[in-house]
Amino acid sequence: MIPTPASKLASDAINSPSSPTNRPLDIDTLYYTRSIYALRWSVDNEHLYFETNITGRYNIWRVPSTGGWPVQLTVNEEKTDLADPSPDGLHLLYSQDYQGDEKPNLYLLDLTEYQTRNITNTNKRGHRDMKWSPDSRSLVYAAERDIPGTYPIFQHDLATGTVKKIISSETGDCEAVEFSPDGKKLAFSRTRNYQYSGVSVHDLETRSETILAPIDDRATNIVGGWTRDNRRVYVTSNANDKGMEAVALLDIKENAEFQWLTLQDWDSQLADVSPTEDKYAYIVNEAGNIHLYIRDLKGEQEEIPPGHGVIRGARFSPDGKQLAIIHGSGDSPHEIWVYDLKQRTLKQITYSLVGGLNQDNFVQPHLIVYPAQDQTPISGFLYVPANIKPDRSHPAIVYVHGGPQWQHFNSWYPNIQHLTSLGYLVIAPNYRGSTGFGREYMESLRKDAGRGDLNDLVSAVDYLKTTGYVDPKKIAIMGGSWGGYLTLMGLTKTPEIWAAGVSIVPLANWFTAHMNEDPVLQKNDEWLMGNPVQDRELWHDRSPLFFADRIRAPLLLLAGQNDIRCPVEETQQMAEAARKNGVTVEVKIYENEGHGFVRRENEIDAFKRAARFLDTHVGQKRSA
Repeated sequence: MIPTPASKLASDAINSPSSPTNRPLDIDTLYYTRSIYALRWSVDNEHLYFETNITGRYNIWRVPSTGGWPVQLTVNEEKTDLADPSPDGLHLLYSQDYQGDEKPNLYLLDLTEYQTRNITNTNKRGHRDMKWSPDSRSLVYAAERDIPGTYPIFQHDLATGTVKKIISSETGDCEAVEFSPDGKKLAFSRTRNYQYSGVSVHDLETRSETILAPIDDRATNIVGGWTRDNRRVYVTSNANDKGMEAVALLDIKENAEFQWLTLQDWDSQLADVSPTEDKYAYIVNEAGNIHLYIRDLKGEQEEIPPGHGVIRGARFSPDGKQLAIIHGSGDSPHEIWVYDLKQRTLKQITYSLVGGLNQDNFVQPHLIVYPAQDQTPISGFLYVPANIKPDRSHPAIVYVHGGPQWQHFNSWYPNIQHLTSLGYLVIAPNYRGSTGFGREYMESLRKDAGRGDLNDLVSAVDYLKTTGYVDPKKIAIMGGSWGGYLTLMGLTKTPEIWAAGVSIVPLANWFTAHMNEDPVLQKNDEWLMGNPVQDRELWHDRSPLFFADRIRAPLLLLAGQNDIRCPVEETQQMAEAARKNGVTVEVKIYENEGHGFVRRENEIDAFKRAARFLDTHVGQKRSA
C-alpha cells in the first residue's frame, strides 16, 4: 500500500439527482460555451487580457477589470498563448505554434496600433518561460534555438533584434525563469529529465551562477518569483520529508535551506506574488478541489471564495489591490472573477455559458475513494446521471486522465456532461502516478507503468458495480494521451472487462513512440520506463500494440497529425493491428491538430464520434 492523503477521505453518498428539466445536452451548444485559459492585467489596472475561444479559435481578448463587453485583440487561425504585457504598457507578448506542433514563435502586439509582429521567426524550435526585463527593452526566455530538445536561456534585445545565449543548458535544461525586481538577476529551475529540478540564480552583471538547490534524484523545485527586497526566491517544492509540494523561500546562497511556508498534508503551490506587499497567493489541492489563499510572510492568511472547484490562474493587479482568478467547477465553465483585497468582495467578469444553458443542466460529481488491489486508497470523481434508478441496468465509462502526472479535478469537462446527460455513469479515478497525492504516489509508476495504474482502473470497475446502478456488461474505457494509452492497455490486458474503448492521441508502442517523439519527452520516458535496450522486455510487455490480438471490444481511435508527444504513427499502427484481429475499429485523424484538439469544429466532431460510437456499442442507439 502506498501512503497517500487520500486515506483521510471518505466517499460522498452516491445518488442520482432529481431533475424535472433533465434532457440530453446538445454537444454543439456545450462546445460553443467559451473556454478561458490564461489572464494578465494591463499595467494601469484598468483591463484584463485573457485567452479564449469565443470565435472557435483561441485568441487574445481584453475586458475592463470592472466588467463589460470584451474586445478581441488578435485574429489568428492558430492557437495563441498569452504571456505578459511589457512593463511600460506598450506591447503584449504572446506565443503561437502551427497546427498544434508545440514549437511556437513569439509575437509582440503593439497596444497603440494593434499590429503584431513575429520576433523570433524560427521553424520547429520551441520557446517558453518568457519574461520582460523591468525596463521593457529586452526579453529572456528558454528556447531550443541551438539543439532540438535542449533549453538554455537567451536574451533578446527588442531594438536590435539581437539574440544571445546568456545561460547554457550543459548542466540541465532551463525553465521557470523570473527576473529579480531590480532586474539584476535571474532565478530559474534546471532539470535533466523533467522530473527532478534544482534552482539557480544568475547574476547578469558578473555572469556567475549560484546554485540554491542542486538537481538531485528526489525533488522537484519550480521557481515562482522573488521577494520585493531581491534577497529571496519563492519556489514550489517537494524537497521535504513528507514528499508533498509546498511553497518555500530560498536565500540567495549555495545550498540554501528551505524555509517552508505552506507545508501540510495536501499539495500546495504558489500562484502569484504581490508586486507591492510581502504577500503571495497560493493554492491547496485537496483531492482535486482547489482552495485559494492570500498569505503574508508573517503567516496571516485568508481564503478566497468559493472554496471548491478549480483555480486555473490567479494574478495580483499591478497596484496589488486586487486578485484576478480563473475559476471553474464540475457544473460551471471557467470564468474570470476579481477579488478586492480591501473590501473582500468577489465580482464575476465573464459569462461563458450559451444557448440557454445554466448550472441546473449539469451534474456535480461525487468525490469517491475506493481500495486498489494492494489496498492503496484511490480517489476520484463519479458523475451520476439525473433521474436514474439503482437497478444495475445503466452503462458506464471509466474516464482516464492523461499524464500520467496529472489529475482529474472537480473541473469543467463538457464531454463528460454530455455523456452523463445521455445516461452514462462516468468514473474518473486519480490512479497511482497521478499528481496531488505526494511524491511517493506520483513516482510509483517507475518501471510499473501500464500495470499498477491499469490495476487501479480495474478496481474502479469493481467500485462501479457496488453502486447498484451499473450493468457490468456495459462498461467502456475512454481517455486521452496517457489515458488513451491505458485505454489500449485495458483492451489488451483485461479484454474481458470492457464493452468498448475510445482512445484519443495515444501511444501504442514504447519503442516507436520513443523514437519518433520530441526529445524532451524522450528524457521523461527514460526516467519512467528505463532504457529501451536494457529494459526491452518491460518496454515490450507494456506496449499494447504487441497484444492487439487479445482485443475483443470495438475501438475508436482519434489523433492529431502533428502530435509531437504521441506521434500519429502510434494510432495508425494500432488501428492496423487491431483490424487484423477482426474487431470493429474506427479511426479519425485531424490534419490540423496536435496532441489534443483546439479547433472547435474538431472538438465537436471528435466527441460526436465518441458519443455515437459508445451509443452503438455500449448504450442505446439514438438519433444524431
